[in-house]
Amino acid sequence: MNFWNRIAEKLDKDVSFRTLIKIIMILLVVLLIRSTDVVWKGIWVKFRVIIRPFFLGFAGAYVIHPLILWLEKKKISRRVSIPVVYILILVLLLWLTFTIIPMVISRLSSFITSMITGVNSLYDAYAGIADDVPNWLQEAVRQIIASLNNALNLLPNLTSQLPDLLNSAFAEVTNFILTFIISIYMCLGYDKTKVSIRNLMSRFGDPAVRTCHAIDLELGSYIRSLIVLMFVRFAEYCLVYSIVRHPDWLLMGLLTAISLIIPYIGPTIVNVIGIVTALELPSHQVILLVALILILSQVDAYLIEPMVHSHNVRISPLWALFSIFAGGVLLGPEGVVFGIPIYLAIRAAIETNSSAKKKEETA
Repeated sequence: MNFWNRIAEKLDKDVSFRTLIKIIMILLVVLLIRSTDVVWKGIWVKFRVIIRPFFLGFAGAYVIHPLILWLEKKKISRRVSIPVVYILILVLLLWLTFTIIPMVISRLSSFITSMITGVNSLYDAYAGIADDVPNWLQEAVRQIIASLNNALNLLPNLTSQLPDLLNSAFAEVTNFILTFIISIYMCLGYDKTKVSIRNLMSRFGDPAVRTCHAIDLELGSYIRSLIVLMFVRFAEYCLVYSIVRHPDWLLMGLLTAISLIIPYIGPTIVNVIGIVTALELPSHQVILLVALILILSQVDAYLIEPMVHSHNVRISPLWALFSIFAGGVLLGPEGVVFGIPIYLAIRAAIETNSSAKKKEETA
């Protein structure tokens, strides 16, 4: 009883009636939000649909703006550089759409067949070593093979289903065009947008301005290093897959570069796909591929990435995985992509405010 008496005395001493009222009010607000979640979910869905093109457009302008500034230093006018850059981006996207996608479709049948062969080879190798194959493993392999066979059977009907696919993709194409146009306008008026954001932050005081500036520096450094790493990974893995004569070496190099948007998870999935689809090759080429991937992963982790990333942008694997998972749960597919930048923004804000408080305390 002495323990509970001490707790009661501590609560009587430290917890005031005003604090209890605040806690009760917060709980009532949470209860009200929980009771009306149907209304709020509908409002949130509509808000996301409306704000999504503007958010993605600003993100695109934010990524492209450093390139525009670099071209201005080369005496190229912004009125010329912005249209040229966006036209080049559009041409690149069209090239990817009408070159890579047809190549993927034409190679998809053999790609899936390679995956089926690879899964069967791995299962047979394990069954030859193990005395007894667990039932759950047999069922898992059976389900994977069935899913791949179902996907393989859908391919002959892909051409006949193309009009329906185009109709379903029409809304996404429209959103992309709208986002692309918004990004152009935001890039043209980027300085005005930046001044407006700074003026808005200044209303909340100097700490808000410092925080916004720190977030800008952090995200800018992350994006620049990410783009450099994408080019490096594309060159590395195109070379690796071409050395082992993988039939889809260009596609695997491109997928490896794009997968860096989702750290750790994306490259791991692409590497597994690359190894599985290579199992139809001679065994010595598969062993060489696995060895090269293991060597490159260590070189990238301990040599390339530290050289490209600044010290402040480096993220621990645990926080990176947490950011990706939390972003996906809260914001869907966009949250998976923007999970790391959002984490960096929050980290920069916390570090800036904590350092400012330390300076005030020491002053």
